[in-house]
Amino acid sequence: MTGPIAVAGDVHLGAENADAEAFNGFLDSLLSEHEAVTELVLLGDVWDMIRRDPFGVAWESADTIDRLQTIAESIPVRLLLGNHDTYLGGLDDSRYDVAFLDDYVLEQAETTIRFVHGNAFDRLQFDALSERLSGPGDRGDIDPTSGRKDPLVATLREAVKRGHRGLRALPLVGTFAGVDAGRYSRRQRRAHAFLDSIAEHKLVYGHTHSPYVHHDNVAANPGSWKSTAPVHNTYLLVEDGVLELYRYRDSGADERLG
Repeated sequence: MTGPIAVAGDVHLGAENADAEAFNGFLDSLLSEHEAVTELVLLGDVWDMIRRDPFGVAWESADTIDRLQTIAESIPVRLLLGNHDTYLGGLDDSRYDVAFLDDYVLEQAETTIRFVHGNAFDRLQFDALSERLSGPGDRGDIDPTSGRKDPLVATLREAVKRGHRGLRALPLVGTFAGVDAGRYSRRQRRAHAFLDSIAEHKLVYGHTHSPYVHHDNVAANPGSWKSTAPVHNTYLLVEDGVLELYRYRDSGADERLG
């Protein structure tokens, strides 16, 4: 039987509001308890290479890379590509002892789980734009809006949600249509509907920075490590096919959220 698996994503190393110190502490806890966790899955956007020199980002996060390399000596580390680290997909695999994945499927306790980044469920995100803004080359600061970008995007999303509120009452197609209506955001509902199109029993995805576990434990998002998210520094543990959400604490036991 496979032991517990840790899942994290959306660290955005290189961004000013990324809590790199907390993420490194989380990795240190995995190193000290490596016999308990048997695998680490990172759901993409571990680095933030939008408008940044990717080599500069790597230099700044060298201590995190060292930790990941050390962990990889003991347990498998699966690295998925996100829309903010698209540049990594173009690296020559023969020069690096790492494989970047678009998705990953694992079986645990007769339960199959698919892991994806999750940007496909976000209609406000465009791959072509991410590829254009990602390295190589120095294209300025990670956030030219000086911290105003995230609140502005959140405000725009809320306005869009208000505009579509009336549409939420309309019937949806799929197994989760009835139970999801009014309970989950549109991006979460798209992720749940995606389960109808795949063979796996469960889905774990990132990108939205909103941590949660579906009430039927069939989908989950580990959240992010950006301090601008209302709830951050969160991760998932997957054991016996069950998805559990935790918040990392730099002292004491981590907090169970769901």
